[in-house]
Amino acid sequence: MKGLFDKINWQKTLLVAGILLMVAATVFIWWLDIDWDEQVRAYGYLGVFLLSLVSSVTILFPLPGEVALFAAPGIMELSWLGVFWLSVIASIGASIGELTAYYAGRWGRAVVAGKYMKDYERTARGMKHYGGAAIFVFALTPLPFDIVGIVAGTLRFPVLEFLLFCWAGRFVRALVITYGGWYGWESLRDFFY
Repeated sequence: MKGLFDKINWQKTLLVAGILLMVAATVFIWWLDIDWDEQVRAYGYLGVFLLSLVSSVTILFPLPGEVALFAAPGIMELSWLGVFWLSVIASIGASIGELTAYYAGRWGRAVVAGKYMKDYERTARGMKHYGGAAIFVFALTPLPFDIVGIVAGTLRFPVLEFLLFCWAGRFVRALVITYGGWYGWESLRDFFY
């Protein structure tokens, strides 16, 4: 029996277990069929933080994080400054959630499936050349970010720098989404009242 434990690659075993745990959590959250608008209304800033966190952790089933973030200023009836703080909180939650992809890459490149290898290699070249700027741009845009997190982890990009660049991009993105939602709600109110 001792020989069996010596032959097990514990790093890959933990990687597979971690991925299966993320998949199971994603399926469970998706299965719950949560009314995100009601959660935002009931839990406010904490609800937006958790929604952003969960939306960034999930890979298989995209959750309506940005849709709820767009609607949150109107649902919560926030002021201009409240929308700013909402963006800060949402971007922090989203950045922390992206650590799952980072640590998946840190544990090994084996997490990248064959059909994504081309994207992985292209992203790795960009990360080696542009570093944190690549993380910022991907976090800012609606481009798939998980591969960037995996590449950053694989390349052993410092975790605090990864979080900083990820947060900066997510913050600007959250500002655009939340203020877009806020101005949309304000326009609707002005139009109907």
